Amino acid sequence: RYNPLYQSGPLAVLCLLVLIGTGLYLLIFYRIGAAYESVAAIEAQWWGGRWIRALHNYAGDLMIVAIVVHLLRMLLQGRTWGPRALAWIRGVVLLGIVLMSGWTGAVLVWDAQAQVVAMEGARLADVLPLFSEPILRTFTLPEEMPSSFFFLNLILHMVLPVALLGGLWVHTLRVVRPVLLPPKALRRWMLALLLAAALGWPMGMLPKADPLAVPGPVPVDWFYNVWLLLARHAAPPVTLASLTAFAAVLLAAPWWWRPPRRERPQPSVSNERVCTGCTQCFQDCPYDAIAMVPA
Repeated sequence: RYNPLYQSGPLAVLCLLVLIGTGLYLLIFYRIGAAYESVAAIEAQWWGGRWIRALHNYAGDLMIVAIVVHLLRMLLQGRTWGPRALAWIRGVVLLGIVLMSGWTGAVLVWDAQAQVVAMEGARLADVLPLFSEPILRTFTLPEEMPSSFFFLNLILHMVLPVALLGGLWVHTLRVVRPVLLPPKALRRWMLALLLAAALGWPMGMLPKADPLAVPGPVPVDWFYNVWLLLARHAAPPVTLASLTAFAAVLLAAPWWWRPPRRERPQPSVSNERVCTGCTQCFQDCPYDAIAMVPA
């Protein structure tokens, strides 16, 4: 009941609610016309903005950890194939939405790390024959980034969590007794740990993004931007192909991870000749797999 590994799914939902609450506060002070300066002003609010921004970031990191643990638990327990295949695919898609939301949030800060994320993402997008002009040119011009760029990222950063809420409803649609939040005691402990981390270790600020300078070494966000380790040392087609292959392997887990046919559990059967109608099996089954009807 209080095992964080078992409660990984509800913990991810708890982190999503914390992200939405803290994000609404940060939205009040964010300015798309002065992205870096507005974040610096938030960081200067020692009484509120600084620790709320840190709480927002740490909740996002914990959400990634909880989702990965949840995926690993479902995979190792063999709960990815058969009727659970759609739930697994929806979970992988939700993880992709969470990562996209994190990338847009990182770009909104518009510091040195945001510049690297934007430029490497543009290089990957330019591999696809979708645009008449290379997107990368946008980040190498001497002019300031247009406000429309930050406006688009801000809209995506707000819309994607709403899509997560809708996807979460679809994800648990076929679960008979869905548990969306962890028990109160675990919930309080996790919120207390996040708050203590936010108060004790603020996020700080990296230097502002400079389109006229070649981005040097920047800290890697190990929760959202691990792909930069590959993108900065490999050609964009190789990086894009590697990320696509990794996503395809995850989505195909219901087919390559399912056990051999001889090891699969046999379906339940009902022997009506020996059933006395005591309803004990109906009351005990935690999955509502049994229905009692009048004889």
